[in-house]
Amino acid sequence: MASYCCFRKSRTRLPSFTVPRYRLITLQDMLCLILRPEGEVVAIEGIGGLGKTWAAKEAFETARNSNRFDTYIWVSLSTSCSLRRCTEKIATCLLIDIGAELLSSRIRVMIKEHLTRRKFLLVLDNAYFVEENILGKLGIPCPREQSLGSKVIVTTRTGRTVSVMDPAILISPKPLTDQASYDLLREKIGKDIDLELVDNCFGMPLSIILLAGALCDMPAQESSKLISEAYVALGPKISVFTTMVRLVKFCYRRLPSDTARRWFLYCLLFPDDEAIPV
Repeated sequence: MASYCCFRKSRTRLPSFTVPRYRLITLQDMLCLILRPEGEVVAIEGIGGLGKTWAAKEAFETARNSNRFDTYIWVSLSTSCSLRRCTEKIATCLLIDIGAELLSSRIRVMIKEHLTRRKFLLVLDNAYFVEENILGKLGIPCPREQSLGSKVIVTTRTGRTVSVMDPAILISPKPLTDQASYDLLREKIGKDIDLELVDNCFGMPLSIILLAGALCDMPAQESSKLISEAYVALGPKISVFTTMVRLVKFCYRRLPSDTARRWFLYCLLFPDDEAIPV
């Protein structure tokens, strides 16, 4: 089971879900916290691979399935995504016709006019904002001032983005325990496997899922050989990033054909927030 560190700013006490300024919480608690009725900004911060996007998607889908909001907006971002591009993405989600030559200032006005009287849920995934008053620069009404119970969820790797978003709640996903890591690997592979194999994954869900993808279809007669290759590929425990790079290389070599490997490399040419034409 994943756990999350929760930090809360010192503001007026909110009666629906009370948490201390710092506390470990479960996924279910996190969903209750994110989806409580107060209008606010929630930030999910942590290094890549911890499950920030997954947590935001769980909250987004839970809210949509329970029909909690009037409008739902999911915007995927990247380090190269400009403010202009971000506002265009938001406008597109809202079905606002912006054309090619419309000024950014006008797009912001149209977004604000569209959202001002609506209870909305906006997710800004993988954000790298550095500008102060960032919601205003995107045309997003401040949920706290709007007083309709709107919610903005931002996932990010940077403390600067957290600072400019000024969240009421800051959630930090924690690495999985050894047992939870093993359970996730076993669930994805569909069979028991050496517990020590996940030790070098640092409890990172993405690393474990990458490893599972390389091992899930292994024939029984080749399992010992492939697991040995996985141990060699993982190498000594150095850092999260080193492990991720090693796993990607291992998974790349395990792809079934040269065509699959070429498709993999083709996908790497595109930023995180762009659709891949096929």
